[in-house]
Amino acid sequence: MRITYKMSTTNYITNLNNLTSDVTHLNNQVASGRKYDRTSEDVSSAVRGYQIRRNLSKVEGYQNNISHAQDFLTNTETTLGQVEDSLSEASDKILQAMNGSQSKDEREIIGKELSSIQDQLLATLNTKVSDAYIFGGSNTETAPFTLDSNGKLLYNGKSLDSLSDFGANSMSGDKLYVDIGLGIDFEGDAINRNTVFEYSVPGISFVGHGVSYVQETAADGTLQYNGDGTPKYKQAVDGSGNPLTKEVLDENGNPVLDGSGNPTYEPVYEEQKVSINGSDQAISKNIFNLIGQIKDALTQSDYSYDTVDTLFGKFKTAMQGSFQTTTEIGSKTNYLDFMTSRYETQDYNLQERQTKVEGIDAAYTYIEYQTQMVAYKAALQMGQSVIQQSVFDYMS
Repeated sequence: MRITYKMSTTNYITNLNNLTSDVTHLNNQVASGRKYDRTSEDVSSAVRGYQIRRNLSKVEGYQNNISHAQDFLTNTETTLGQVEDSLSEASDKILQAMNGSQSKDEREIIGKELSSIQDQLLATLNTKVSDAYIFGGSNTETAPFTLDSNGKLLYNGKSLDSLSDFGANSMSGDKLYVDIGLGIDFEGDAINRNTVFEYSVPGISFVGHGVSYVQETAADGTLQYNGDGTPKYKQAVDGSGNPLTKEVLDENGNPVLDGSGNPTYEPVYEEQKVSINGSDQAISKNIFNLIGQIKDALTQSDYSYDTVDTLFGKFKTAMQGSFQTTTEIGSKTNYLDFMTSRYETQDYNLQERQTKVEGIDAAYTYIEYQTQMVAYKAALQMGQSVIQQSVFDYMS
């Protein structure tokens, strides 16, 4: 068979184009580190690679959420430290004022210092980080702690002294949470809180709420306790000696209903009171109002050491809330550290798998690329003899 010039040039150009394609493909592999440019080149590896990249994206999202929660908890812990410093300072001032050698004028000076500590405490409780109030629960846009007309502390607009345990528990559960890969799930329309990570600390959980009650005593004066070790309080009675009860209300003042839709009731306990400025006042259980009551008891004209001592005992108990919360934050931080380490390992393993599925053998591919480049250059040189020049190549 006679091989024409056209056949030679056509065959040469075809082979040159194939070489060009191979060189381009290898060049792309060397540049990108990937086996393929398009899914169609290796469908199986592309599908596995997509699944790995999707998992890597999830891990990155969890890591970002953990980092956000860690920063928030760090700021919360630092701010709680400032709260504890204020409470410790208040404790020192109160002990100083209770010293029998202190005069009325000196107690009034300490009273003013306690007022200043209250102002510091209120400002600290309303700390903002990145334009978000850290102690307001899900309320991050408005100051969670304010004062009513009598200077008593409010939390998200609710009076702490008059807040029921049910309402307080509901408000304490109002937290911020993030998905850190625990398998987020829903219970009806609500998120199952066991499947997310709660990272905020509502201020009501450590500031305290309600007032103190009188603890029951036996005939010999021994304090009485419930089976679970909690104090047994004395239930209030009416004029006929019948125990008093009241409707259970939520944080918005609405009745709490049982499974049948009927109102629920709880005992009315006898409030523990002290005389301040000529009136009997129920002893507050939140740290801010307690400081105010102690200040008033120290500066009243009819000063009573026993009154201040009773209030100071309640204050020391209330102080424990912030210390317990700091411990809880430490536990949460340790858990996040564990999850961080876990996801760092997952990220490393996924990247290793991604390299095996999508990556190239860099050394082998580079040598193959250089080999193809040599062949390509040789083909170009051969083209000078295969494709004959004519006078038309020099015409412009």
